[in-house]
Amino acid sequence: MAQKYIQANFEKILEKAINEQFTGSLVFLGPNGGVVRVIFIEGKIKHIDSTWGYGKGELEKLRIWGLGTCLIKALNEKDKETFSKMPDIEYGIEKKEELTRKTILTEMPKTIRILPYMILDSGIESFEEVLGDIQDANLSGFVKIKPSGNILLFYKGRILQGFGGFPPSQKVKNYYILREMMESGGQMAVYSLEKNIAYSIISLFINKTLISGVDARLISIEDLIEDSKISLFNGVVWIDGDLRILIDFEMGEIGEILKIDDVIKSVELPTTLDLKFAKIYKFGKLPEGELLKYGLKIPTKEELEEFINAWNKLMIDIANKVGKKAAQKAFEKVLKESEFSSLITVKDGIFRVISMEKHTYLILEAIIEVTANALSELKTFIGGDWIEEKLKKFYKEGKEIIEILGIEETLRTSWSS
Repeated sequence: MAQKYIQANFEKILEKAINEQFTGSLVFLGPNGGVVRVIFIEGKIKHIDSTWGYGKGELEKLRIWGLGTCLIKALNEKDKETFSKMPDIEYGIEKKEELTRKTILTEMPKTIRILPYMILDSGIESFEEVLGDIQDANLSGFVKIKPSGNILLFYKGRILQGFGGFPPSQKVKNYYILREMMESGGQMAVYSLEKNIAYSIISLFINKTLISGVDARLISIEDLIEDSKISLFNGVVWIDGDLRILIDFEMGEIGEILKIDDVIKSVELPTTLDLKFAKIYKFGKLPEGELLKYGLKIPTKEELEEFINAWNKLMIDIANKVGKKAAQKAFEKVLKESEFSSLITVKDGIFRVISMEKHTYLILEAIIEVTANALSELKTFIGGDWIEEKLKKFYKEGKEIIEILGIEETLRTSWSS
């Protein structure tokens, strides 16, 4: 799907779209996360939605935000037909007094109500659009896949990890979730969140576990909150029951109290009596730098090519060590048992990427996964010490691109013994 972006005054962008009879979608990125999306057919506004709600009132946020980044997207023929049948939404450009900081604070919503900013049928085109948005706009939040309920986390434009729903849940390999996103028959709800809210929700999954699934009848939520205040706790309390509630703490003070559902919204602090049959979890937040170590940057084609050049040298060293025939046999076995045979092949005892036309992130995931399996397969033949020495050389020679992609921690965890 065609897509680009522009940085300018948001109201001026709207005015230009109307005057030039634009057909497509404009996605305005908020300064602290969250988006407002406006859909046009021949310069007429047909639909408005945002992280917080629907309708013309969401345009007020554009006036408050002022300048920023706007993604410009094309519509497919089906969407053009659907939106062209909708009534026009009137919009007039008005001159308004410059807002003071005080005015902005009073005009912003006092409570949180977060909706998915996009709900898309799964498929290749939608998959490309979602990953494109995450990369281009450095978004933070998560994608929820239906009907499986699987969740893919992302933070500041980096893909983190996949999970089988909100806690308690197990990790799901990113590739399996990405495959779900590409295959038809499902649906994706994409939540673009303000950074602090994204950080809190991500901390439900990637964290330091302090309390895990204690029956709410055995612990007082009031005492738990009091202890968190005394200890200057940085983290989240997660209540999993008929209500699923996140309580965010910053230096012992309660920040947000959010009910997590298809719509994420502010709620009052629950009491112990509200929480019959619930389980309580307490998770410490990781420092942001440590959290980002779990993330993979979505590479550009040029970045991926640079990484592949370094990776090929490692593969050649391995093939020379064990012999091309032995390497060919071992690598073919690895591919046969993996999900990546459509992305990677084996030629002359070396892994090769079949086509760079596939999505760069998928290829990067495939390289990391098949290399990890291949190294595990070969350790009994060539020894773990030799492999570790070659990996040190690889990390040193590929240091620059590895740092750009932010994958050093991932590689060391996946490839080392």
